[in-house]
Amino acid sequence: MIMIKTKHIYILRRRREGKTDYRKRKTVLMSKATFISPRITSKNISVQFLKATPQGDHVLASAHIRELYKLGWNGSGTSLPAAYLTGLTAGLKASNMGIKQCIIYIGLRRYLPGSRISAILKGVIDAGLEIPADIKSMPSKERINGEHISSYAKSLLKMDKEKYKRLFSKRIKSGLKPEEYPKHFEEIKKKILRKYSVKEI
Repeated sequence: MIMIKTKHIYILRRRREGKTDYRKRKTVLMSKATFISPRITSKNISVQFLKATPQGDHVLASAHIRELYKLGWNGSGTSLPAAYLTGLTAGLKASNMGIKQCIIYIGLRRYLPGSRISAILKGVIDAGLEIPADIKSMPSKERINGEHISSYAKSLLKMDKEKYKRLFSKRIKSGLKPEEYPKHFEEIKKKILRKYSVKEI
């Protein structure tokens, strides 16, 4: 732990770098609860279930967007649907380990209603875990399954085919018609549920 003295005020390195909110971190440690830590970058989404110990955080269960790709996911790896499915995968793994409750720790990031982080939490909750979070702040079913992407793609296909091809070139190249996002989402969701022996939810 490195501190820098600035005008007689010590700033912890990880706080200065925007990585750790020590006040929230202390609350997590004092609670002794299992906590979920979602990570979203420009290319990946990952979710970890952790337990804080004197030796450091111990990973209990985790999921990464790569696991969706292995199941045939052809959608965006950083989209709202991908966030939900990654959260669902991590939640099912944790549930199979006997974890029933957890809290969320996102450091200095803000929790925004309808965001990808809220979609991850919805996936974890749908996996059967209890999290102190407002369900109303989470994305609708239509946004989670990519209906908004599908609707936009259909509209664009009618109005501007060149723009449609340009914006969705990666999805089309991967074999997914963007207007079929909801169908593809449900197919991958069923594969995840089957993999972890869970009935359809």
